[in-house]
Amino acid sequence: MAGGAHASAEQRVRLYETLLQTTPDLVYMWDLQHRFTYANAALLAMWGMTWDEAIGKTCLEIGYEPWHAAMHDREIEQVIATRQPVRGDVPFNGTNGRRIYDYLLVPVIGPGGEVEAVAGTTRDVTERKRHEEARRKSEERLAAMVDATSDLVYRTNQDWSEVDIVGGSLLFGRHGSLTPDWLDVLIHPDDRDQVAEAITRARATQTPFSAEHRIRSEDGTWAWVSSRAVPIRPIGGDVTEWFGAATDITARRQHEEHQHLLLNELNHRVKNTLAIVQSLALQTLRGTDDMGLACDRFEARLHALAQAHDVLTRQQWEHAPLGDIVRTAIAPCLLADPERFDIDGPEMQLDPQRALALSMALHELFTNAMKYGALSTRPGRVCIHWRADTVQGRRTLVLSWQERDGPPVTAPAHRGFGSRLIERGLRHDLGGDVALDFDTTGVKCRITAPMPDPGVAA
Repeated sequence: MAGGAHASAEQRVRLYETLLQTTPDLVYMWDLQHRFTYANAALLAMWGMTWDEAIGKTCLEIGYEPWHAAMHDREIEQVIATRQPVRGDVPFNGTNGRRIYDYLLVPVIGPGGEVEAVAGTTRDVTERKRHEEARRKSEERLAAMVDATSDLVYRTNQDWSEVDIVGGSLLFGRHGSLTPDWLDVLIHPDDRDQVAEAITRARATQTPFSAEHRIRSEDGTWAWVSSRAVPIRPIGGDVTEWFGAATDITARRQHEEHQHLLLNELNHRVKNTLAIVQSLALQTLRGTDDMGLACDRFEARLHALAQAHDVLTRQQWEHAPLGDIVRTAIAPCLLADPERFDIDGPEMQLDPQRALALSMALHELFTNAMKYGALSTRPGRVCIHWRADTVQGRRTLVLSWQERDGPPVTAPAHRGFGSRLIERGLRHDLGGDVALDFDTTGVKCRITAPMPDPGVAA
């Protein structure tokens, strides 16, 4: 029986020795004077020494760098004094090059309860440390990118029932986890179905989610965002989460909307201008026997239209000063001899439709005065006065054109295009009244037109 027990103990020793010599970990023991009393094969291989060469030596004598040997000396004394393990990691230059090792030092307790030695085990953790360092740097870079962006960065779980704001949320004043009803709380009512459909499609196909929609900002207003999220999945596995970012595109959407409105307005204005040109052409050329004269008149009227457009263009087609319209219409004579005009009236703004209509009418009056009226002879003069009046409680423009000191006027036998443009055209475009009188002392024209209230579009 005793022999069997003795044999069993020997077997255990052989087992332990076999395990210690075959493990890739480094196993060793120091005595109380910090001398190695055991080193397994893996440690001897790292040292590049045999046990006969290493036995009884300290770390410094083995070839450890002084700081490294001193560190272990302190740790050995700590284990002896506290009877508690010590753990750490340290770089070491051995036969395998510079590696990083994780070590654990423990006290060896003798039969009397005293510490009789310090044992240790060390594992090569170089690859693990490299992976950890790479992951740490990657996380730091990701955190830096999240902090640097003004985008709203978020992650969701597999079915989008949980949404976490990762960073970049100052723009929208949100952070942390959103409630399960985030779709109803955060997304504009008109965009919820679109976003829900995009999520369903992305989950079904396991492809990136993409949508442009509005989200509620901290102050309750709506901001347009372009949101995109990519699925995260292990290789060969199913999607476990989604990671995405929402970029503020409010300014872009407002610009696009403004461009759309401008395009529609431009289309409307071009059509109106073409209609005016068509009318000018038909009325000027109809029934004429002198094509040269008709072409000259048509060209002059187109020039007057172009000048009115120039006035409006300077004001971004929002309005035109009435004084500029008047002076532009009579510019050829006004520049040469300003004393022949008496111009007076307050500053008033006309909307584009009224500006064009009045410009064409004044051009016809000016052209007629140059050919047949007061401006055809030297003494002749023209008075152009206007005022803002109140008619039936509404702000109204009253403008008068009066010629004097010119040749006697004879009323035409029939109304030409110019007269019809002044009378009928102005009534239609201004929504007011026009009185054209061929008085023998000079042509008179009185224009009365209701005006929109200041600050109200016509």
